[in-house]
Amino acid sequence: MILRLVITLSLIIFAAPFGKAMTFDEARHLLARSGFASPSPSEIDEIISLSYEEAVDSIIDGVLNRAVTPPPKFLNNPSDHPKIKYMDSKTKKAFQMRGQRERKSIKLWWIQEMLLTPSPFTERMTLFWHNHFVSEISKVQYAVWSYEQNALFRKHAIGNFKNLLIEISMGPAMMKYLDTSKNKKNKPNENFAREILELFTFGEGHVYTEEDIRESSRAYTGWQIDYSTAKFVWKVWSHDKGVKTFLDREGQFDGLDIIDIILEQPRVSEFLVEKLWREFISEDLNKDEIKRLARIIRNNNYNLKPMMKALFMSESFRDPKNRGTLIKSPVELTIGTIRLLGLKPPDIKKVWLHQKRSGQDIFQPPDVKGWRAGKAWISSTTTLSRSNFLKIAAQGIMKYRKNNDTSKMNMRRPAFGVANPMPLQKREKTQPGYLKNLILAVEPVMRKKFTGKKRKIIRNLLLDPAYQVK
Repeated sequence: MILRLVITLSLIIFAAPFGKAMTFDEARHLLARSGFASPSPSEIDEIISLSYEEAVDSIIDGVLNRAVTPPPKFLNNPSDHPKIKYMDSKTKKAFQMRGQRERKSIKLWWIQEMLLTPSPFTERMTLFWHNHFVSEISKVQYAVWSYEQNALFRKHAIGNFKNLLIEISMGPAMMKYLDTSKNKKNKPNENFAREILELFTFGEGHVYTEEDIRESSRAYTGWQIDYSTAKFVWKVWSHDKGVKTFLDREGQFDGLDIIDIILEQPRVSEFLVEKLWREFISEDLNKDEIKRLARIIRNNNYNLKPMMKALFMSESFRDPKNRGTLIKSPVELTIGTIRLLGLKPPDIKKVWLHQKRSGQDIFQPPDVKGWRAGKAWISSTTTLSRSNFLKIAAQGIMKYRKNNDTSKMNMRRPAFGVANPMPLQKREKTQPGYLKNLILAVEPVMRKKFTGKKRKIIRNLLLDPAYQVK
């Protein structure tokens, strides 16, 4: 009896550290990669007492299926589209001006959501899908369609990929962008058929042939936008009912049949994992891990949540060698910095402008392949823009005055607002080196002072090149 008690106590004593093994650096890295690259002290405080697996679960289980920011008001209704050719010049100009304002308003709306969301991981996944299922709002034209597409990314953030693929493919934003409505019997348009294989499911040069693109494009004929309802409609008269040959299968396939055949191929899950690996872990792929994680997707019928947990739990994700190896996107740099410092931007438009100048204009990717990440974020132009943003953001803490009249301070505050640096300084005072560990993923590069409670230390850390990576 005594021996059994001793063994039990020993197991408890030795097991306890493993149950609560997460370090500050692990917590920071998990939040940085699953969020906007620069977690705030409060975000770290929320998970630091948890075990690593509990922290992963809290992030994944906290994914939202809708935005917390109310959507902008859309006045231009896509169902009015057929009326454009009958509008007089004045009415048409007013219609077009409203459209421009709405396209800008949805960009500012999403930035606001990224700044306020209680679940940064939700918006990171929304951004990931936005760059996977690419559409450019300038061609989509109607902001409400882009908003609906954005909502689908959030709804299926780590849900079922099959459902996401189908709903996005049949959504008016994608159909307008990839000319699906122009794909008619005896008058094929291969844009969508090509991109669903090349960009959405297999990756360029994998599995499919040019003949597969041609044959599958016939299957999507009949997919139309009904402008009277501004929704998808199936028009049988426009559908090619003939036999198609696709991936060595023959049949009178329609579009959904083709998608089912696509999703039977193991390459789809591997392609998804490769992209998520580059997004969250490293530019260097681990082929064995890719295959392991891909099997999890297939074994769960394309439900992504189990795989995302396995990805965050993997040795590769947790490996310190993979910290500081990815370059922050302009969205991550701006949103993460503002959230980190607690800045309150008086004008969201200025945040958007800095993102745009740095090469990432949300809802307006450069082309059908989306933004190229990694070193593509860095050029002589974008480096200057990124540096200017950080200098202005740093002014927000340098110019803060505790006893200043708020209204007067607001009149002369920097573009991204002001924030009280004292809570950060207090932590540095009680835990020397805290600021460096919080703000940087790797050791600083420049020869400056990076420890101490003065607010210029925060500025030094923000302006060090090491802050550009996550």
